[in-house]
Amino acid sequence: MKKFILLLLIPLFLGGCYDYNGLNDLAIISGIAIDYEDDEFKVTFEVISTKKEGETSGSSNTYYVTSSGDNIVYAFTKAANKMDKVPYFEHVEMVVFSKNVAQEYLEDCIDYLIRTERLRNEFYAAISDGKAEKLLSASSKNHPIVSNYLVQLLEFNNETYNAAYYIQFTKTVNSMLSEGEDAMLPVFKAEDDKIELTGLGVFKDFQLVHIFNNEDASVINLLNNFNTESIHFDMTCDNDKTIVIADYNSKVSIEPGKDKLRVKAVINARISEETCGYDFKNADTYKELESEFEKIIEKEMDKVLRKLQDSESNALNIGKSYYNKYREKDFYLWTKQDITYDIDLKINKKGLTFEVET
Repeated sequence: MKKFILLLLIPLFLGGCYDYNGLNDLAIISGIAIDYEDDEFKVTFEVISTKKEGETSGSSNTYYVTSSGDNIVYAFTKAANKMDKVPYFEHVEMVVFSKNVAQEYLEDCIDYLIRTERLRNEFYAAISDGKAEKLLSASSKNHPIVSNYLVQLLEFNNETYNAAYYIQFTKTVNSMLSEGEDAMLPVFKAEDDKIELTGLGVFKDFQLVHIFNNEDASVINLLNNFNTESIHFDMTCDNDKTIVIADYNSKVSIEPGKDKLRVKAVINARISEETCGYDFKNADTYKELESEFEKIIEKEMDKVLRKLQDSESNALNIGKSYYNKYREKDFYLWTKQDITYDIDLKINKKGLTFEVET
C-alpha cells in the first residue's frame, strides 16, 4: 500500500510541484485527528514514513505528530512546525473528530478545514468514540496505515452489512450548511489495536445529537436509499428458532405533509436463514411471512424516525423535502407529526429447489 501511494505521488514532483522538493523532503500526511482537551484543540497527524529500509524506523509505516493550541488554527500550525519535513496534505484520506469535538466544537474545525489551502477536501470524516488520537494511532500489522484502514472498513461494511454511511467531506459540509438538511458521520471505536465501526452519528446543524448503533444505521440507509442491499431483518418463531430475510432491492420515499409524515416502501427480499421449519412449498407461507416482516420493518423504521424527531435532526433531508413541496421554511414541522407507513414487501421465491404450490 505504501509503495502504491508513493508511486502515485511521483508525477507531482516530475511536474515541478512544491519547487522540486524531493519525496524524502515531504511529510506525507494520511490522516488527521482532532480532540479537545484542557480547553485546547489537540491535533494529531498520521504521517506516512518515506524512509528507506535499513534506516532508523525504516520498518514503520507511519509516525505521529501531535500539538495543541487554544484555537484550531494554532494547533494545526504548531503541529506542522514540529515536523522536520515539508507537510504534504494532498493525500489526506480521513479526518477524525472526537465525540466532544463533534458535539461542541465542530463548527470551528469545519470553518478552518474548508478555508485552508492545504487540504483538497476530498477526504472522508468520522467520529471517534473516545479520543480521536487513540483511534488514529491504533496501527498494527493488520492495519499499518489507520486512515486508509478506516476507509476500507467503511467500504467493506457498506458492501456486506450496510451499516456504513460515508460521503466525501465537501458533501458533508454542504449538508450542514443547507437549510432543511443535516449531516451524518460514521463512528469508530479503538480498543487496544482493534478498530471497529460502532454506529452512525447524526447532526443538527454543527452539533452531534445522537449516535445510532449499526442495526439502526442500516435502517437509516434503507430510509435514505443509500446502497441498500443485504439489509437484514429477523423474526423469532414459536419454537424459538429464527428466520432472517435480506433486502436486495428497495425504494423508499418519505413524503412530508401538512398534517402527517408518510413513508412508502417497496422492498424485495430473500430468505437468508431459516431454522423455523416453514413449509415453503405453500404460497400462503410467503404471504404470512411478508405480512409479519412488514410489521417488523415498520417498527424498525418508526424507532429510527422517532429518534430523529426527538433529536430534531434533518439527516434524512425531510425538512428540505417539505420546503421543496410547499415552499415554506418550516423545516422542523415533521418532527411533531404522526407517521404513517405503507410497506410492500415481496419475498423472492426464486432459487428454491422445489415448486411452490399455488
